[in-house]
Amino acid sequence: MKKVSVVIPLYNSSKTIGEVIDEVTKEFQRLNKYELEMVLVNDCSPDNVFDLVSEIAKKRRDIKVLDLAKNSGQTNAMFAGYKYATGDYIVNMDDDLQMPGYEIGNMLEALESRELDVVFAKYKKQKESSLRLFGSKINTFMTEMMIGKPKNIKINNFFVMRKFVKDAICQYSNNYPYVYGIIFKVTSRVGNVLCEHRERTNGKSNYTLKKLLALWLNGFLNFSVKPLRIATSVGVIITALSFIIGLILIIQRIINPDSGVLGWTSTIVTVIFLSGVQLFSIGILGEYLGRLYISSSKLPTYVVREKINCGELDNEDNIESEDNNEN
Repeated sequence: MKKVSVVIPLYNSSKTIGEVIDEVTKEFQRLNKYELEMVLVNDCSPDNVFDLVSEIAKKRRDIKVLDLAKNSGQTNAMFAGYKYATGDYIVNMDDDLQMPGYEIGNMLEALESRELDVVFAKYKKQKESSLRLFGSKINTFMTEMMIGKPKNIKINNFFVMRKFVKDAICQYSNNYPYVYGIIFKVTSRVGNVLCEHRERTNGKSNYTLKKLLALWLNGFLNFSVKPLRIATSVGVIITALSFIIGLILIIQRIINPDSGVLGWTSTIVTVIFLSGVQLFSIGILGEYLGRLYISSSKLPTYVVREKINCGELDNEDNIESEDNNEN
């Protein structure tokens, strides 16, 4: 009997996590072919969700609970859960009941029957706010352009992966983690399963525009040098255009010495445009250098304050990101 670890980061979910646990448990009782392990990671939630899951874990040895010392962001909470997940397969899902636990069986079946390494849920209709839907489209475009995600694969936080993929993710030591980028660097055997997506029943999404931008930057800068190449290409194109325009003006002056000079407005616009391109390119380069500096400092990206039903690990619990310091 294979073991399946279900990893769930927790934040402001005291009103929903009980139902999530019950639904996942019932699904594995129905399947009756896997050993269930749940890893719940409290990302320093301001509500009483840690006390709630702690009481549940004291009655169930198959539930592990981690309490992070500070809010480190959903991705870092996922990484913490992965380190304590011991299953042959790992399920990643949210704590808000939008991802139905009864779909896990279909995803596991696809993983095994289609010999895939990772299976993402593909929603019939994603019931999210317009901001989240816009963020999903930007995220999809970025992963296709920067890390080579196939266009026919949809990605989100509800997915199943094999243990070796999880192990590769845990080896990532950069301070700016981006799970999807690591997955597509590790394997090409990735697929989708059509799943339901439910309406949010409690509260609202914890992702603001600022947090979405921080997530996009992690994928944009951590797994590709394309931004630097784009900046270089823009510089080459502008240099070539400037040379051509200069050559045209010289020829025009030779042919017609009395021709007027370039106007003040066009000169100012050109200077401002070129200055903007230079500052943009320097900013990209600075962002790369800054991330290298922070990563080389080996600062922890999360710290576990308390553990329940968890064994000890050989490595210390590290992983934190300045840009992901909120959930």
